[in-house]
Formats: sequence, C-alpha cells, structure tokens
Amino acid sequence: MPTLNEQFASRLARLGIRIPEALLPKAGVDLAKWSVVACDQYTSDHAYWNTVDSLVGEAPSTLRITLPEIFLEQPGIDARISAIHGKMAEYLAQGILENRGEAITYIKRTTAHSGTREGLLFAMDLERYSYARDSKSLIRATEGTIVDRIPPRLAVRRAAPLELPHIMILVADPARELIEGLAAKVAEFEPAYDVELMQHGGHLQGWRISKAEQVEHIIAVLEKLLDATIAAQNSQEPLFFAMGDGNHSLATAKARWEETKTELATAGKSQEEILAHPARFALAEIVNIHSPGLMFEPIHRVVFTKDVAGLAAALKTSSEVATVTPIAEADLQALLVSPQGQDKAGFFNGQQYFAIAYQPEVKKLPPALVDELYARHKESDASARIDFIHGWEDNKKLAAEGAGCFFLPVIARETLIGWVQENGPLPRKSFSMGDAEEKRYYMEARRITV
Repeated sequence: MPTLNEQFASRLARLGIRIPEALLPKAGVDLAKWSVVACDQYTSDHAYWNTVDSLVGEAPSTLRITLPEIFLEQPGIDARISAIHGKMAEYLAQGILENRGEAITYIKRTTAHSGTREGLLFAMDLERYSYARDSKSLIRATEGTIVDRIPPRLAVRRAAPLELPHIMILVADPARELIEGLAAKVAEFEPAYDVELMQHGGHLQGWRISKAEQVEHIIAVLEKLLDATIAAQNSQEPLFFAMGDGNHSLATAKARWEETKTELATAGKSQEEILAHPARFALAEIVNIHSPGLMFEPIHRVVFTKDVAGLAAALKTSSEVATVTPIAEADLQALLVSPQGQDKAGFFNGQQYFAIAYQPEVKKLPPALVDELYARHKESDASARIDFIHGWEDNKKLAAEGAGCFFLPVIARETLIGWVQENGPLPRKSFSMGDAEEKRYYMEARRITV
C-alpha cells in the first residue's frame, strides 16, 4: 500500500511540503521535563536557564539535545555541541524517541496571555525556500537574515542525526478553514501528547492525523489557499508560506541541505537519491496569520554599553531623529501599540523613558534605524553588544546591567505578507509571535540522516 507521501506526491510537491515521520518520547517519559522553550529565547537571562536545568535534572529532555543561544558566545561551545550529538545518539539507542510514522500533527497551545493558538506540523521542502532578499520562493523569510548567526547553528546540525523544530510559518487563511475547524474533530484523531509546560509555558496538546481522507481534506484546503494567494498577489511566484518564528533555524537547515547535496553528489549519488534525502526537509508548524490566539509582538533591542549617556546623546543628535521627548512608561506603551506609533520607537536609560519620532522623509522602519544607531555607537565603544529581547518587562530590567533599552512597535499582521511580497523582508528581528514563554516548546523530533 502506498504511503501518504506517495499517494499525494504531486499535490504535496506543488505546496512545498511533506508529511513527516515524527519521533516522540516513549511512554513513561515526563513530558513536562522533556519539553523546553525555543533555544532563541531568554538569550540574556541566565537565571531562567539555570532554573530549567534544575527542573530537568537527569530526566530525558530536549534541553540536552538543543543549544540555548545564551551559550553561543561562551567558552566551551564545542564541548556543548559534542554533548548534544552524544545525547541524541543515546536517546535513539535507548528508545527514548520512537518513530510514530507518517502523520500531520494538529497542535493546540493555550497560554494565559494569548489564549489558544493552533497549528499543523509539516516538513517543509527546502528546495522551495530561500532567505535571500530578492527571493521569489514559495516559502520565504519575512525578516532580514543575520548570516553570521548561521555558522554556530550549522555546527550543531552538521553531525546531528535529529532536528527539533521551534519554527512557525504563517499562512493567510482569513476564513479559518485550514486549522481552526480541526478542534471539533479531535475525537477522530490519534492523541499524541498532552502536557502542562514548565516556566509558565501554558498547556500543549497534539493529535496525529494519518488517515488518507483526513489528509486529503487538509491538502485540498491548502491548494485552495494557494490559488487564492496567486490571485491576490497577481503572481505565479507568490509568497505563500511566510516565516513567523525560527527564521535562522530554517536558514540553517537550508545551509546544511546545500552542503548535503554537494556531499552526496561528490559521493556519486544520483539526483533522484539526493532529492530523496531526509535533510531536504525541515519540520515546522504552520499557523494561520489570522488566528485569534496568535499575538504579534515587537522584538525590542537592548544595547549593553559602558557609555549609556553617549548612546543617548547619539540618539538625540542622529540625523534621522526629529524629536526625543520624555514620556511616562504607560504612555509610551500606549503609543507604540497605536497606529500613530508604527513609525516611532522608545528609549529607556534606567531612569527616564523617551519617545523617539523620526524625520518624515525617513522611509526605514524603526528596527532598522535602531540597529544602525547601534552600529555607529559601536565605533566609539567596541565592547558594546546588542541583544534582541521579547517582552517589555524582560527588556527594561536589563537597564540595571548597564544598558540602553529600546522599545519598538510591531507591523500590523494584515499588512505583513503583502508588504514582504512587494518590498522584500523586514529588518531583522522586527516582530515576534507572542511573548517569550509563548514561543514554541520543543516536543517532536525528526531524523535528518539516513
């Protein structure tokens, strides 16, 4: 009997997706310790990751097979990566992870702040994805990709037998036909997991969709949405799957796939064998950009510097800046979530908040302008360092560590896909979907080696 991927091969190829064989923890594994938040969160918060480490202890956990980015620039990184690869091999050898076979996973995540967010887990075809600024691929970056951030992630993926996704990809489904209606059908699906997540992560549930008629329905809706996107964008090269979270993880998967193709070709493999390799695909959760449980949040900036006063002075004298006005914290928060705040930013020096208004002729978005200010400041303070922070409170508390904190608005979700199709990616780290604790928690894995 043909597999699901064989039955729907041509239709899946048009959509740039594959039905994955997900690996899940075996019965008896404590899922509350297994599942930890995406590695690109809490990147300056050692206390958070120390707490996670304490909670996990010696239990099987995705903490041991992923690399929290807080450690990327710390000593011993090579040893950490080697330990990750060793632990992956150990989990496979001990049967900690089990292959459940082909299935689309319907995911339901409930958090205190955003309510319920739903998604579908697919394997995305990296042949249909590019993060280049001028990309016309079906799957596309919505923000600028920081190429320098790929190599350390690539070092993890190169020798890894597994991938674990924290990638979320957006699709425009204003009628909510694709995902949101599945909640009423869960009795027809196979339960996969049900867990209360650590560190205020909320509740996570998953169901496997593996019957051909169920898969057929989902594919048919995706085809309908693709046809509508082609019509709306008036293009045979539409942006259909838009990156939401995990941009650099997907870019790393792409980079490794390009390396793998070269290695396989050098080894004498045929084109058919090369394109059948599992590294061609990357796991990602597809989410409706119109989902009521999907909160678009800004990604703020913190600049660690020995000269916060100099950073503030440079801000006030910047040629792009019209005014820097003292403002109450609550008023700044209200401004940046309003339509009038889309082209503004905020600054906190540890004592006072300021609203930043840019010159009307400046056409760049506020995240790019803050990044450029940082680059100029680094010329006078070589030790200065920028970090990208999810959450207002998490950002402002870093002022106590000797930093200038910038607060940014977020692009309206209704305009995102059209804006990127017309103008190319937004500035790097321009938006996030939910606060840090609402990010994807690792659960499923997939083999990326033969």
